[in-house]
Amino acid sequence: MNRTTTRIAVAAALSAAMATAQQFEKPFRLQADGQPIDVDVGHAAPYVHDFDGDGVRDLLVGQFGQGRLRVYKNLGSDKAPKFGVHEWLMAGDKIAAVEAG
Repeated sequence: MNRTTTRIAVAAALSAAMATAQQFEKPFRLQADGQPIDVDVGHAAPYVHDFDGDGVRDLLVGQFGQGRLRVYKNLGSDKAPKFGVHEWLMAGDKIAAVEAG
């Protein structure tokens, strides 16, 4: 497991623990479409939120390289998330990006 994947797993576990039991849970390696979630370049910044309004929290992972944001739709439930293939967060007809700085 590389450092970026480890950071994503730890951050997701922390976020889930704070949102439910207010205590830390054992970290685990998040997967999407059966593969470990990783970013192409640099650091990752995961965030859990219901992005599509279906009542189930999805996963957004920002990556340092190029500042792009991946959205992983939760195809499972909040208690048993199952993330699908990522889609890039879009701004109009272009992939959204956040500048470093």
